Amino acid sequence: MGGAVPKPLVPLAGRPLILHVVARLERQAAPLILAAPAGAGYDHLNLPLAPDHRPGLPGPLAGIEAGLQALSVMGTAGPDRLFVTPGDTPFLPVDIVERLASTDLDKPVAAVHAGRIQPATAMWPLTVLPDLERWLDEGRPLAIRAFLEAIGHVVAEIPATADAPAGDPFFNVNTPDDLSLAEAFLRRQHGA
Repeated sequence: MGGAVPKPLVPLAGRPLILHVVARLERQAAPLILAAPAGAGYDHLNLPLAPDHRPGLPGPLAGIEAGLQALSVMGTAGPDRLFVTPGDTPFLPVDIVERLASTDLDKPVAAVHAGRIQPATAMWPLTVLPDLERWLDEGRPLAIRAFLEAIGHVVAEIPATADAPAGDPFFNVNTPDDLSLAEAFLRRQHGA
């Protein structure tokens, strides 16, 4: 979906998907950093970018590594944990960061909804950066779930919400049908 346009930049209700995500997070987390390459169309959003440091290694683990590296250069003045979520999840709970941050401080905390782990929405302690770098250096599997299982993690249950299609706070927009469903949901929510 999106073709030449990165999926997080596809419009939903007149704004890019990523700005819906930002609106859900901006009161919960700071700084907000996009794991995206410069020149990929995100520059106009006026948010700091953390490009992958591994050319040719696509995927969310490389983005998580980039985000953790961006935090690590902030030193003790910066946060000690990184909240990560995909740019196509516009209906996140307004308290998602708090829910994940209130759990374990030493291990990644992944969201779970309706019995399904959402490994792409998680809180990552900065202390896992060396393990993640080693994992990627060794050419291990690029699936977030595989890395989480290897290093150990905890989960935080996220309940259904009236603020998302079908109550799913992790509803993501992958297809034109998903986009239509999200548009219709927002119209109903706003009484249009």
